[in-house]
Amino acid sequence: MPRLARALYVPSVALSALGTVTATLGVLHDQPDVFRLGMIALVAAIPALCYCLTHRATRVSDYQLTETHSAGYRLALQHVSLGLLGSPAAPPDGGEGVEEEEAQGIVTIPRGDLPDNVRPIRSHDDEEDTRKRKAQ
Repeated sequence: MPRLARALYVPSVALSALGTVTATLGVLHDQPDVFRLGMIALVAAIPALCYCLTHRATRVSDYQLTETHSAGYRLALQHVSLGLLGSPAAPPDGGEGVEEEEAQGIVTIPRGDLPDNVRPIRSHDDEEDTRKRKAQ
């Protein structure tokens, strides 16, 4: 944590707590000047508190870095043991020199085999579809 963030954390928390208490007391005792003073203290403390909390939340400890590295290493070992990294993957269309059963083939349904509730957006033979159906 940077030196400034460490130095501002306790004073910003204290100032925001003091501002909240002062503003609450100003409201309860019907003293608008005390309320304004508490609100000014609270608003002044918010940017410093946000800065400190942002640095605190984004800081990664050595333990977290070590754990992340070892988890990635274990995952890579698991992929190697399962053979996921050893064999090249075929492209979806098969590519050149790939047999048909090895390709991940894209399935197309012929127009005649479509269910009754499905209408193609554009006809395959570039003819306009004259059927009109009402929404149900």
